[in-house]
Amino acid sequence: MRLNVEEMNLLYIFDNSSRKAAVQDILDRFPFLENEELKEICQQTVKKLENMTDEEFAAIDFEGYVEEDFDGEM
Repeated sequence: MRLNVEEMNLLYIFDNSSRKAAVQDILDRFPFLENEELKEICQQTVKKLENMTDEEFAAIDFEGYVEEDFDGEM
């Protein structure tokens, strides 16, 4: 199961210690979201996570998604 850039960025800000933790964190915060586009991304991400194995999730490299500052430095 392949995640797009928006989904990876979303997972980076949520609890990504495990697949189940990520799903639960997204669902816990979902009622507080006001942005419709963000809600859609959350819903599609949860669907993908639910169809993914724990092993597939564990293989995701979240370190590659650390944002650079404005100078291009990390």
